[in-house]
Amino acid sequence: MAALRAEWIRIWRNPADTLATVAFNAVLMIGAWFLLPRNWLFEWTGPSGFALALAGWMYADVTATNVLAPDRERVLAALDDGDALGALLAAKAVALWMLIAPICATIAVAVGFVEQDWLFTAVVVVAVALCPFGALAGSSLVGVFFPYHQRSLRWRWEQRDRWHTVVVRWLILLVVPYGVFPAFSVAIAVVPVVLWRLMRPADVHTRIGTADFALCVVLAVVISALMWVVARRIAVSRIQRHEPFAAYLRDRDRG
Repeated sequence: MAALRAEWIRIWRNPADTLATVAFNAVLMIGAWFLLPRNWLFEWTGPSGFALALAGWMYADVTATNVLAPDRERVLAALDDGDALGALLAAKAVALWMLIAPICATIAVAVGFVEQDWLFTAVVVVAVALCPFGALAGSSLVGVFFPYHQRSLRWRWEQRDRWHTVVVRWLILLVVPYGVFPAFSVAIAVVPVVLWRLMRPADVHTRIGTADFALCVVLAVVISALMWVVARRIAVSRIQRHEPFAAYLRDRDRG
């Protein structure tokens, strides 16, 4: 709780970071959903897919990947304490979840009210609420292996002679999150979806049934939980055993 409270304070003291990023991605997704042919960017194009797609887009950014360098003082203070590091990483994922999951769950309930399919809606809410945790833990590994300091565009322009380390590396790490979170989400969903496709009757061409969908979500939640545990252990081990990581965090001029 102390780690989560500290993370909430950090988020609200700097709204241009996490809050603005999440809001910007939500606007992008809503615009794409209503203004572009839906099958260009979305696999599940029915009304119930809106909440899941919105959650995916809001999570998929640097807020889910570059989790350590923006909070380097707390990370450096916890380097010798594996439990504290684990709590810090978990708090960052939970805080982001607390910003996004209630909004997406509320939208799912609103869609369910229109469609009058409450059991299916309940399963969508469970998927929105629980499945992202594994993908968030996996996405954070990007910031563990490839962190970067938040510096102004002016500073990066002034340091442009260090092109590869200060500019190119930073631009790549800005773009990578848009693919990392979806990739981990696909990893969570691929086994349930493949099993459903193998087991469903050959003459089924409509949307997935509620019972089948519920089983897929339960399996996805289990996979997400395993991914959460494994990714957290990898992250803590990497942080504590990689001395150059600590040296990097101590020097903001490394960009």
